[in-house]
Amino acid sequence: MLSRRARLLPLLTLALGAVFLLRLWSVSGILYSTHSDMVAVLAGLRALAQRSIDAGGGLPLWDPSCNAGTPAFANPVAEYAFPLEWLYRVLPLDRATNLIFTFNVLLAGLSMHLFARRRLEHPLAALFCAVAYMLSYRLLSQIDAGWMAAIPIYCLTPLLLLALECALESPDIRRTLALAAVLALCAVQGLAQGTYYALIGAAIFAALKMPRIKTADRTRVALTLASGAALAAMLSAPSLLPLFEFASLSTRTHASYAFFLNNAPRLSDLKTLLDPFDAGGARPEYWENNFYFGVTLYPLAVLACRREWKRARWLLAAGLVCIALCFDSPVLRLLFKVLPGFHLFRRTTRLLTLAQIPIVLLAAVGADVVLKAVEKRRGARSAALAAAALIGLMALDSGLRMLPRLKDVPLGVAFPKPAFLEQLRRSPENGRVAALDRTSVPYGMAGYYGIDMVNGYQPLNLRHYAEYFDVLQTGRVRSTDPAPTVWTDLRTIARPDLLRALDVRSIVANRAVPLEEIGYAPAGLRNDVPVYDFYRGIVRVPVHLWRDLRPLGPAFFASSLRPVRSEAESLAALASSAATKASALGWDAPEGAKLDFAGGTARMTQRGIDAYAYDVDSRGWNYLVLSQVWYPGWRARLDGRAARLYRTDHALLGCVVPPGRHTLRLKMTSPVLNAGLALCVAALLASAFALGFALTGESGA
Repeated sequence: MLSRRARLLPLLTLALGAVFLLRLWSVSGILYSTHSDMVAVLAGLRALAQRSIDAGGGLPLWDPSCNAGTPAFANPVAEYAFPLEWLYRVLPLDRATNLIFTFNVLLAGLSMHLFARRRLEHPLAALFCAVAYMLSYRLLSQIDAGWMAAIPIYCLTPLLLLALECALESPDIRRTLALAAVLALCAVQGLAQGTYYALIGAAIFAALKMPRIKTADRTRVALTLASGAALAAMLSAPSLLPLFEFASLSTRTHASYAFFLNNAPRLSDLKTLLDPFDAGGARPEYWENNFYFGVTLYPLAVLACRREWKRARWLLAAGLVCIALCFDSPVLRLLFKVLPGFHLFRRTTRLLTLAQIPIVLLAAVGADVVLKAVEKRRGARSAALAAAALIGLMALDSGLRMLPRLKDVPLGVAFPKPAFLEQLRRSPENGRVAALDRTSVPYGMAGYYGIDMVNGYQPLNLRHYAEYFDVLQTGRVRSTDPAPTVWTDLRTIARPDLLRALDVRSIVANRAVPLEEIGYAPAGLRNDVPVYDFYRGIVRVPVHLWRDLRPLGPAFFASSLRPVRSEAESLAALASSAATKASALGWDAPEGAKLDFAGGTARMTQRGIDAYAYDVDSRGWNYLVLSQVWYPGWRARLDGRAARLYRTDHALLGCVVPPGRHTLRLKMTSPVLNAGLALCVAALLASAFALGFALTGESGA
């Protein structure tokens, strides 16, 4: 009876997941917690995309709300290319967010069911495995943490292993295309670290399978894997190429073992194997350094080791290796030094997401033993009841711990309006905002409300901006390379001229600060302002506002120009000269001899997301400094003609302006994105041709 109905079990998996998360997808409001990355950061990126699309500009390439401007489409956690994210183009922010979380959970169940069914004998054991993976404490805690960027790879990894296994067993065109499609999905989801670990796991999985492949077939298998990987790289090129460009210019290029460990677990954290010790969700970052896989799985895992050791040993080894690599050890230090790319990430316990797969499969092998024995002795109905009991116990464990925490609130509650919103919101007149406290204007919410800030929190931060920001605060160049950074907090202001060069018209803080001495005058005070404070939720704080009395503006004329030949020379020039005494990296303008620095006026007429416009009145040949963070994609047109841009004052832009009145237009482009789109189209055409060839061959046979 079960074998005839086995085809319905994937649908049952989806139904169980949908019922379990009924409250998440059936109500209005956005998923909310006091420690939600979605609320703190990620929703702002989605709101930015929605505003850009509504304005007819398509998906944004640039995010002006963070770090005085930073790549948007290239930001891995934006996930603009991941298919589930397309819901934001047709649904409101809250509705799309909750549905995407739900669909990810269902995807986890479906992919694990398909993968497990091939290695478990009883169909209901595969159902148990799928539900245990889908409703695991680990996945639900990531939802509570608002880790939308981290969840897709958890859901896709079983599907990746399945596609790889099928390609190894019987390589053909359709399986090559299936492998390429799954690899491409893994590449465009938001957690590069998760993809990296999944690919390492997949490589080990393939290596263990290789000895079983006949020698005569290995060349064909290798060709299939290479073709699938190449096709996947082309399909995902619109995401990968901008990401690689961003990463190459970020602070992550400087490896730091301390940053990599980032509060590595201790042996005492292994107690969470039996209990997550999360204080009901009140313990900060309870999902980090947490080894809880689900206590109801362990007896089944032990049974699998006792009764099915041949099947269980590799699963047990895989789980134990992932756990061991979470801890600081000589092996981990060796991998940090020699394994390419391993040093780019942080928090080794994110390997536990990969460990969840073998642990759940190990328990499912134990369930397989139980269900086969029950069916043999008492029949299929009793086996179904036993499966229901096992699934119920597992779901009860996760549900009692996590469901009460998955709450939703209206958008207006999750995102309270910042104080002085109209004075801070993006416009040609308002300029940028600097925050001296994280709760005066929460960094991630700036994107939600359209406020341009010089602060930010991002997984990737531009190295030249981080260096500029450091000189702004300290007045000097660091003696050592900067470590990877994710926060840009403004604690001191040693160089107010560099703050003005970023067009910071407003400074906000939760306390009174003597800013009059640097030319910022008090402009308002609001008491009892509701703001979102990471790990505390909505709190009420005072917010002070200061406005600049002598702004440089969004564009200003330099009083002199110094050519520099290297980044080190550029940074040294920044630290030793006033903002108006500009330096230009790569200077080779033929008009350089004409520069007379006679001055003039420059006024911004458009402050958009990817596009900006200025009216310029130049009294002579001048060098105009733009308060935009340098990035390779910027293009300028002066009176409709292309104008050469230079990296100026280490982190900004500049260009030559001849005498007279002019209109300068600045636009963010992405040549690497265009190249990626061309590769993607070529890959789609090649895939369609290959699939048509395969289907034609089958019909002819």
